[in-house]
Amino acid sequence: MILIRSLRIFVIEFSKNTLKIHSIGAVMKQLPVIALLVIIAASFMVTGFQCGSTEMTSAKLYIQRSDWPSAEKALTTEVEKNPTNAEAWYFLGYARLQLKEFKESLDALNHSLQAGPEYASKVSDAKHYGWQQTLNDGVSKYNASIPDSIPKEAKAALRQQAIDSYNLAIEFEPDSDVTYHRMAVAQMAQNNFDEEIAYLKKALDHKKDPEYFRMIIIAYTQKGEDAEAKGSKQDATTSYTNAIAELIEARKLDPNNEDLLRTMIDLYIRVGKAEEAKPAMREAIAKDPNNKVYLYDLGVLLMNSDSLKESIQNFDAALAVDDKYEEALRNRAVAYMKLGQKMKDIVDASVDAKNKDKEVDKSYVEFFKQAAKSLERLTELKPNDPTLWDALATAYGNSGMYKEATKAIEKADALKKK
Repeated sequence: MILIRSLRIFVIEFSKNTLKIHSIGAVMKQLPVIALLVIIAASFMVTGFQCGSTEMTSAKLYIQRSDWPSAEKALTTEVEKNPTNAEAWYFLGYARLQLKEFKESLDALNHSLQAGPEYASKVSDAKHYGWQQTLNDGVSKYNASIPDSIPKEAKAALRQQAIDSYNLAIEFEPDSDVTYHRMAVAQMAQNNFDEEIAYLKKALDHKKDPEYFRMIIIAYTQKGEDAEAKGSKQDATTSYTNAIAELIEARKLDPNNEDLLRTMIDLYIRVGKAEEAKPAMREAIAKDPNNKVYLYDLGVLLMNSDSLKESIQNFDAALAVDDKYEEALRNRAVAYMKLGQKMKDIVDASVDAKNKDKEVDKSYVEFFKQAAKSLERLTELKPNDPTLWDALATAYGNSGMYKEATKAIEKADALKKK
């Protein structure tokens, strides 16, 4: 009876406002049109009563009041009864976000997507919110672990909590490089090098950031150094080789980064592949011929690969740019000492009992004198370093400058007694 009365009113109102019917006869003439509209209206009314369950109605009221525990309870009942209700699953996930039940929220949001695409856009927004919350929670926990006043056990516990939050953040938004980066930082603090590297590589999959490459290179290097300290040369070489591979990629993004270049040289030398660093070094020097760092680094590389004369040329070139470049002076002296000793050993080996009176070629002495010149310059720059005076005494002695050698030894001994 109520439904019929509602329909009658609707017809009259509709007649007056739209069809402008002024008599019962006119209404009868328009009956087919009115009947169709009445059927549509009735269908909306019936459908509305069928879709709106008590639980959904209650849940929406609770959500309006921000009564999240009650909303969650009502929505949980609804999805148990109607597991394909995408709307209910979405609101359940949203309510759980407000309650900071992040793992449970993610489960509900995923169920909404499984039930249908109707709420996909809202689910995406909710997941982004969940990502922000869990990421911020992880950062907060990690930052709380930083102060030195925090006990070691508490530090480890806070960092594990940060890692747990980052894991949730990754589940909420797996395409964000930021989360993988923060996770890598937490893993690094725990000395979990393998996990740190794995997460940094995932970050690189989403963004080619030089900083991520830098962190991977450091992690591989630290891993190699740890292996060396434990006596595992093979594991160390593997880690250093992996670091070199990342360096090559990093330099494609940042070819003018001197730190990357110097690290590459050091690693090539550590793994016994100094030759492979030469092309990159020469390319860098060709671009910037007055860069004393590049010239020096190539000199070190050449010296360690036993190309002593060529290394000296590079040290001389670096010193032409800066005549007070202490490391270039030091290694120039080392290179000349090595070259002199190498030639002296050859001469000594050629002298035996049968030809001991034969005149000996002592051209190698000049190399020791050149080493002495560099060391003299270094003692001017650092007069209180006894190790430099000891080295100078050795260079003088091999040059046949015995008086000067004696004075240098006395100077070194005096400094050591201070």
